[in-house]
Amino acid sequence: MRKRAGILVFAVAAALACPVGAQENKPKAERIADGVWAVQPLKGANVGWFLFGDGVIAVDSGADAATGKEILDLIAETTSKKPVRALVLTHLHADHSGGARAFVAAGARVICQENVAGQALAAVTQAATDPADPLAGKANLRPVVESISERAILVDGLRNVQIYFLGPAHTKGDLIVYLANEKILFAGDVAANGRLPFMQSPDVDPLGWERALATIAKVSPEKMVPGHGPIGPVSGIADSLAYVGRVAAIAKKIVDHGIRDEMLDAEIRTGENKIENVPLTDAHIANVKAAIKVMKEKITRQPTPGASSGPTPVPTHSP
Repeated sequence: MRKRAGILVFAVAAALACPVGAQENKPKAERIADGVWAVQPLKGANVGWFLFGDGVIAVDSGADAATGKEILDLIAETTSKKPVRALVLTHLHADHSGGARAFVAAGARVICQENVAGQALAAVTQAATDPADPLAGKANLRPVVESISERAILVDGLRNVQIYFLGPAHTKGDLIVYLANEKILFAGDVAANGRLPFMQSPDVDPLGWERALATIAKVSPEKMVPGHGPIGPVSGIADSLAYVGRVAAIAKKIVDHGIRDEMLDAEIRTGENKIENVPLTDAHIANVKAAIKVMKEKITRQPTPGASSGPTPVPTHSP
């Protein structure tokens, strides 16, 4: 894929603070397609939802219980109070999963990637100690967590919902959700609009992230709900792919050349390692250092005998 000339001009925008006045208003749901909505909450990552069967499936939950409740109110307003049957967590970072207990209290089952199912279950079954906790006083409620290994396809005669694990990327447990008929992608933090990808998760896999984005690009979604940034545009797929790929290449070169840790800042700042339109911010330098750390760890890690990876599943369009 040709790298976009305007790759990540959004890095500058990401550094700008949100106007104070913008936070005085409650967020409003954006209708993306018939029966499909999303919102940029004041706290946490973007959240999407869509009608499915006799209820609603939500994707991510906001940063905390209060935000989760606000989003549930928005869902009720936009769907004529249809029940939320399932909550898909694209990964378990708090800005995406912090409101999950509110969804569980409302009767939703949680869907997550297999690698993080235990953590998800622990998060929603932990005893409530705060009266404001959505699960307070609901000791008899038994949260249900479903895990996906590689993919799950949900159909209801109207909608074709494809949930994929394309391998470790932003984290070891990233899921994407693709509405095949509408060509709408819920990307989690695998793709962002208007900001740098965050590559500093302890379980980040830069090369895996690049592969996941390349797979998504082949599908050519027409609309996207990114983990962060404006809802709708799909330009963040190519932007994120170009950035992650370039960071991975820089990190590999530095590792191959054996650059010492104390020299990393200077090396990353050299002209040959700069990325066009990406300022040398602390966030960018930290991303490159995180990628270097991962690659060094992979070199020292002993390969598992007989281990092999199968083909990456590719989302498909409905006929």
